[in-house]
Amino acid sequence: MKYLFSGDVQYVSGKKKQKRNWKKGIIVVLLIVIVGFSVMSMMMIRENFQVNFGRAEKPENSVYVSYEDVDDTYGRTEVSFPSGEHTLTGYIYGPSKPKGLMVISHGLGGGADNYLMETLYFVKKGYKVFAFDNTGSHASEGEGTMGLSQSVIDLDHALDYVESQEEFEDLPIFLYGHSWGGYAVTAILNYDHEIAGAISVAGYNTPMEMLVDWCKDEMGFLTYIEYPYLWIYQKYLFGGASNLSAVKGINRTDTPVLIIHGDRDDVVPYDSAAIISHKEEITNPNVQYMVCSKKGQNGHNNLFASKSSLEYLKQLNGEYAAMEKEYKSSIPKEALDAWYSAIDKNKSSQLDEVFMQDVYNFIKSCK
Repeated sequence: MKYLFSGDVQYVSGKKKQKRNWKKGIIVVLLIVIVGFSVMSMMMIRENFQVNFGRAEKPENSVYVSYEDVDDTYGRTEVSFPSGEHTLTGYIYGPSKPKGLMVISHGLGGGADNYLMETLYFVKKGYKVFAFDNTGSHASEGEGTMGLSQSVIDLDHALDYVESQEEFEDLPIFLYGHSWGGYAVTAILNYDHEIAGAISVAGYNTPMEMLVDWCKDEMGFLTYIEYPYLWIYQKYLFGGASNLSAVKGINRTDTPVLIIHGDRDDVVPYDSAAIISHKEEITNPNVQYMVCSKKGQNGHNNLFASKSSLEYLKQLNGEYAAMEKEYKSSIPKEALDAWYSAIDKNKSSQLDEVFMQDVYNFIKSCK
């Protein structure tokens, strides 16, 4: 009985050992799968960032007014300032005795010149304007635009530059930004710059909300699996700036803020990532809201354009499509140059007067 009993113990112990080995094997396999998936996810996210946030070069030709079209009427001074390891290019416009300084933060994929008509509008109203090209955009350094947090980092450095210049001393500083810039001019309120008023057009609340919205369009429910890796990569790229929220910035001060959004915005969704969708969370008593709901002027890029300019742009798009068809998508340079030279850029770049008057009325109301 003694030997039989001992044998039973050995048998049972062997079964337990096999079970432990089986569990260890499963754990090892799971760890390999998780590590492999994590590495692949980070590589995929890195590649997507490089593709979607590459350099934004200034196009050789444009249907819109560029500074070269108005340089004989409006003077400007070109300056440079550091933002991290890159040197950014800025432009100063306006009268010698201004009412204030308007700092403009541009949208992703563009540069300061894309908001030249707004710049000149503020100049005509008696303000100096400081516009600049963000990292990786137009005349500024950088292999790419980095990501959705970069705009607030660049704006922070732009304001550091402004505050170091004697010519801007004692001037009230206003901010105007669209999309990428619309986020920046509100998230910057998390910093300690003295801002008299901010106008955010089509801005998003946080980069992560915006990234999730974009990813859901591409990957659906897989977005939630990839979320931790997106968050980690954001943190890796931008550190503490990756967590900046527009709403928290707005609530941190009593700075007057005008939040503008189109109710059919298909880039920064009105009822999702948009700052305006967080209206119930905003406690700053000096915030005003402007919902653009006119058909054709309620999207992402058409809020500030006049109806006649939008109609003209539609005509130009039709003409360009016809040329592509005629030349089988290989339009000769001579034909393209002739087409661009015939464009009425003042007409294609015309701003909506009511929109801009509402913006100006807000600026005048800021104390």
